[in-house]
Amino acid sequence: MAADRHSPIAIRQWLVRLGHLCFDDFLLVAPETLDVGHWTSGLASDWALALNNAPHIQRHLRFQIADCRSLEPTIDNIRAAQARLVNAFALDLLKAKAPPLFEALPWMDWDFSIVAKRFKLWQTRFLLTGDGATVTTCCCRKSAGVYVLEPCEAIAVYIERKAVLEKIRRFKLLRADLEHIPLPDRSTDLAVIGSLFEELAPAALTELGRVAANVLFIENNPLFPPLREAPLIDAGFRLDSVAVSGVGQRPCWWLTS
Repeated sequence: MAADRHSPIAIRQWLVRLGHLCFDDFLLVAPETLDVGHWTSGLASDWALALNNAPHIQRHLRFQIADCRSLEPTIDNIRAAQARLVNAFALDLLKAKAPPLFEALPWMDWDFSIVAKRFKLWQTRFLLTGDGATVTTCCCRKSAGVYVLEPCEAIAVYIERKAVLEKIRRFKLLRADLEHIPLPDRSTDLAVIGSLFEELAPAALTELGRVAANVLFIENNPLFPPLREAPLIDAGFRLDSVAVSGVGQRPCWWLTS
């Protein structure tokens, strides 16, 4: 495979083709779960153009468009801006539109043996979230319990249905985020967090330390930049690596008790 096919731009273009994504698919995305980091990273002009003929999407996303210099709002410019936004938000759109396709992305599957070698699964209570949680849940079907933290409603419903079909024992889905985990102190033995859409906040590290005796971060998504090392090292995390399907070796971080 050519190197440029692994670039973020090429991967996002592939995601658009895979999910047949279009601008109207923004109607499927809950505004509170949209990756708003893109909103503040040079895309304001594109939004100002793209929403010229899509007031229904502006109402749904509750975006307030500030006055900004933009190209003339011709139909060609509007369509080009909409296409750029669909590419930029391809992961968000695919997640909301087609959870099975989102789950089937290669990097959702990583070498779970790095966990199985360290923990007795039947004695381990898991907390899962982030990219790959739907796949990892099935690896934990015979564990002492599985909590999945998922704020996206489309994925949450999909995981609940899959847990029933796969006969996941002692499973519970939590519609919450990492900064507000509705679990008691030390209620899980290992929290496994795949790549996240948003930057990991200090409050999330604090919550994870409260809820889980051990934590594993998997940087499995090649579209996201590496986690900042300094906060993790300061918190006691140790760098390791893990094999990720379709991607190769990727960094992971352990915090063990």
